Amino acid sequence: MVRQSLIYLVLSILGIFFTSYIHAFIVYTDIMYTHLYGKFSLFFQPSPLNIIISKVIFLVLIPVVIVGIIALLYKLITGKKMPYFIELTWLFWLVLMLCNIFIH
Repeated sequence: MVRQSLIYLVLSILGIFFTSYIHAFIVYTDIMYTHLYGKFSLFFQPSPLNIIISKVIFLVLIPVVIVGIIALLYKLITGKKMPYFIELTWLFWLVLMLCNIFIH
């Protein structure tokens, strides 16, 4: 319990110190999502159902692709599978989902 509290405290302090970098990361991730969604939405007919389907597809694929590229680089450098692949994918998904809720 003490260890988890210390980790929580340290991560909170780091979050405060690196707020501008975290904000830039969130903004650039949202810009990338919006850009890719805009480019590939041309393949879907502009009906309400197709808009929802295309948003779901991009919300699922973009985190997997980003973390997949990171995992591939990790595999090439170390020769091992990247730890916490699923957790990092969920983190990117959460960032994109919160961007869709709060920004759009």
